Amino acid sequence: MENVVLERKKILSPMKDIPWASEMVLNPAIIEDPKTGRIHMLIRVTGPCAEMGIPGKKLPFPAFLSYAWSDDGGETYEFDWERPALAPALKYDMDELWVTDDRGIKVPNYANGSIQDPRLFWMEGECYCTVACRMFASGAYWIHDDPIQCSPDWINTDENPFGNAGNATVTVLYRMDLDALAEKDYDKAFTFVSNLTDPAVYDDRDVFLFEKKMKIDGKMQYVMLHRPYRPGIYSGNHTDRPTIYIAAAEDLYSFADKNAKRKVFYAPTEPWQEEKVGASTPPLDLGNGEWLLNYHGKKDAVEGYAQSFMILKEQDNDFPKITHLCKEKWLVNEEPFEEPHRFGIPCIFFTGLIPHKEDELLVAYGAADEHVAVMRLDYKKLMEELRKCEL
Repeated sequence: MENVVLERKKILSPMKDIPWASEMVLNPAIIEDPKTGRIHMLIRVTGPCAEMGIPGKKLPFPAFLSYAWSDDGGETYEFDWERPALAPALKYDMDELWVTDDRGIKVPNYANGSIQDPRLFWMEGECYCTVACRMFASGAYWIHDDPIQCSPDWINTDENPFGNAGNATVTVLYRMDLDALAEKDYDKAFTFVSNLTDPAVYDDRDVFLFEKKMKIDGKMQYVMLHRPYRPGIYSGNHTDRPTIYIAAAEDLYSFADKNAKRKVFYAPTEPWQEEKVGASTPPLDLGNGEWLLNYHGKKDAVEGYAQSFMILKEQDNDFPKITHLCKEKWLVNEEPFEEPHRFGIPCIFFTGLIPHKEDELLVAYGAADEHVAVMRLDYKKLMEELRKCEL
């Protein structure tokens, strides 16, 4: 596919003098406030937290969200390092591992230990954020990858009432107040809505919803894309490689139900997707029932992650379908800051994409699991090339 990149630039590296952002800064979400023109950014950051660890366990490295913004159309960014915008509670007592959802119902706090990989998107006129969470913080997984190395001993026993054996990744939904976010009033900026995935699937990431409801099975329903790590739990005979699923629900509290309506949307088919495939950024409404979806694939730890695109078309009384698909690796790591260094796996990982100026897209992404970067794409050229890939 023709090159559509106008610019790539690194905007942030680990902040060695900020303990909670000293190890990793990556995977930023972005959204533009139509009232003010401000581009809001939420960044996954990580640092050690010895004071909140369990004696005798490995040093925890919880993930937080930090806030950044641009008031000049994405040219420059400012960062708030006074405190995290959203931080895990880091509790270990079963009685303290609960949170109240926006209906007033007490539910498990799967965001207690780690808050990762935000996506910001509009839905029915309101701003929302999804985050991939763990109930307990991970350790230095780049040295030793064991999700329970910082967890209490009861996590893999019958005493565990939360269904998250193995410290499963669960995606959580927040409603956002962008005015409060701009004022750095973080307690008001995030309202917990619900968890969207089931810990029994073990690791369900890359989750976000379409901007509007769609008619499915005769009912107007919310529609969600997600990437279960163990999709065979849903499909029985389908491959267990991480795969893009699509789901529908009449409310925001039913997606985690294993019986919710869902199906395989796009499974790995190409060599560069051998290990996994997932949606990367929330779908962009093209009008006329069409949506632009950015997706990623990973071959292995040597070739790492790459990005591509597809176009979806709404169907009457059914899920949208893929009409145009670039099956090739379209965007890969090229700049020195995108090359593997500390974490060893080549990776450009898109987590935010918005219309930008005239005939451009602005992408926010994690580079090499270590830096935050932005990319400008030629929107017109991208669509011209993608329209050639009709199925």
